[in-house]
Amino acid sequence: MWNEEKDQNRWKMKFILPEHNEALRQLHLAKHKIERPTLSPEQIEEFEYTIATAMSEDLSLNFELFDQGFTRELTGKVVFVDHVRKEFRIKNDRGDTNFIRFADILNVKTA
Repeated sequence: MWNEEKDQNRWKMKFILPEHNEALRQLHLAKHKIERPTLSPEQIEEFEYTIATAMSEDLSLNFELFDQGFTRELTGKVVFVDHVRKEFRIKNDRGDTNFIRFADILNVKTA
């Protein structure tokens, strides 16, 4: 037991180089990354219905998005659907406009 504590203390650094700190941060991020989930056609159809209903009734939506191996959430109203670029324009409560690609949506529900 004592040797175990001694080994752990030996590796605790009082001073860490910026390069080491960045490497540790990247390692931590890599451990928590996820693969892009594959959605079924039924899920996509359900998302389309939810979005169309929210647009017609001027409701806010909660989007769960895939963002470079991580998930993030965004809440706002869909103000425009760009079928050419395959993205939505979402206006949040602060008035900021966010662009969301169709392929990045993991889940949609009313706020």
